[in-house]
Amino acid sequence: MNSYFEAIRTSILYFPLIAFLSFVPYAYFQYRRIGYVQVNRGFVFYVFAFYLMTAFFLTVLPLPPISAKFCEFRGSVPPTFFPFRFVINTFREVQGNISLFSIVQSTTFMVTAFNVLLLMPLGFFLKYLFQIKSIGIATLLGFLASLFFEITQLTALYGLYPCRYRYFEVDDLITNTFGCFVGFTIASYTTFLPNVSSKPLLNQSSVTLTQRFLAIFVDSLLVILFTAYIIEGITEKVWLLSLMKVGLLYFYFILTSKLTNGQTFGKKLLGIRIVRMDGLKLSYKDLIARYGIFLILPFLVGEVSKFLIDTRFDDNFYLFLYMLFLAIWFFGTVMVTFIRKDRRGWLDRFAHTTQVLAQKEKEK
Repeated sequence: MNSYFEAIRTSILYFPLIAFLSFVPYAYFQYRRIGYVQVNRGFVFYVFAFYLMTAFFLTVLPLPPISAKFCEFRGSVPPTFFPFRFVINTFREVQGNISLFSIVQSTTFMVTAFNVLLLMPLGFFLKYLFQIKSIGIATLLGFLASLFFEITQLTALYGLYPCRYRYFEVDDLITNTFGCFVGFTIASYTTFLPNVSSKPLLNQSSVTLTQRFLAIFVDSLLVILFTAYIIEGITEKVWLLSLMKVGLLYFYFILTSKLTNGQTFGKKLLGIRIVRMDGLKLSYKDLIARYGIFLILPFLVGEVSKFLIDTRFDDNFYLFLYMLFLAIWFFGTVMVTFIRKDRRGWLDRFAHTTQVLAQKEKEK
């Protein structure tokens, strides 16, 4: 049982990182497919992802330390190709005391029951989350998932270990696949859970707040990563680094938007575009008015504050001013979009622009 708890603890430890890294790709595919992010479907999807991670860890953990006499200590772990061996082992373990109570208490029965339970959630999710209609396809997918686990054990984590430390058994394939079949059947008759089927938003006519924030998140992440891992190491001169960072912001947000007619990489992913309110083509003046003041200005203020703090002026005073400025900027660029009915923040109002669905704009 300790090995089971270790696998669950490991999943709890690493799952938040996996969820964070996969959120943007998941939200992007949701938008491209149905036009919005379904909160209930997203929640079920991440429960499914946590289950998959836990199921994999249950088949490989705990990882034994590799030593010089690893194979000698572990002994020979031959694969077992004899089907339904668990039946013979169960009767052998109870030693003639054939009763329901003794069978259920046997170690073989418990291991077999665990193998059935291991892929029951997979069958359930295949029906409930992925809306697979054929029980034959679901059972095949369960078999392939079980085969993946068994091959992982058979190959000693694909050669990571010098020899096998887990058993490859045909019985595991049988019981895992049966568990997937049972889970799918249960989901077929379950009616009390909320509907999480993929339903396209056919009447979407405007850019949602979630689309805007995801686009900003992607663009900001790209700029931050490029700045942190490439620009920061080029020179030690503060003024030159600041100049290069401003140049990067100008190139990414202004020049790229001009060349693509209003789309940064983040906006392209989320299917939105910046357009002028009067319908005319975007100019550099429009983009500088939109991005130059309200995106580059916070950066410049931050660089100046950093310089003042590094030169050991009143740290708390300049830090307070910078945080106050960021709070005002955040309210003006982000929070205002919640208040106004047209969802136009200071950026769009100052530059006389707005954000529209790229597909809708193309159809005009």
